Amino acid sequence: MMVSSIDSNNLTGELVKKIFFSIEKEDYEYADYLILYGCHLKELLDERLEQALKIIKLGKVKKIVLTGGIGVNGNFNESEYMLDYLIKNNVDQDMILVENQSTTTEENNINVMNLLNFNEVNSQLNVVLVTHQFHLLKLIMHWNKILDNNYIHFYFDYVQKTKMSYDNIIKDPKLMELLKSQLIKIKKYIDAGIYDDFDIKTIK
Repeated sequence: MMVSSIDSNNLTGELVKKIFFSIEKEDYEYADYLILYGCHLKELLDERLEQALKIIKLGKVKKIVLTGGIGVNGNFNESEYMLDYLIKNNVDQDMILVENQSTTTEENNINVMNLLNFNEVNSQLNVVLVTHQFHLLKLIMHWNKILDNNYIHFYFDYVQKTKMSYDNIIKDPKLMELLKSQLIKIKKYIDAGIYDDFDIKTIK
């Protein structure tokens, strides 16, 4: 089933799980970069930071990239907040790169791609994306659109204990509305050519 064909007004629990909660983590020994995505809600951002800290403390990444400025709904600079958080938790600042101008997921990806010269990479590069599971489909669809480089392999790592888990969302009408609005936005971006359409049957 293509994402563009899904009826946003008939978003069942089964569809929510398939679209937003079926992209699984992949095991990886080591990543050249960990990209940590910002969020205008500090409660969720703190969850992402704690997930990133777990990975960093295992010594599994070489460099950390913080991405996020002041979003449309935000009132603080996400990357600067993340930088302060990591330094307070004894992460070496020399490991950290900061992209603090983006205001959307799409700008996150484009700015990071340019910062790290992804289009020029000509040898194997492992990149782990750290966010919430419900956010991953947007990331994948947008990266597929803007980046064509087989040398770069993305891994996914995400927060597991969160109020934005599948079990919590399907019980909460307000959270379900948030996912519905996200699906509407994704479909709008497909129509505008910002994302390529995606067949959710390919999600393992």
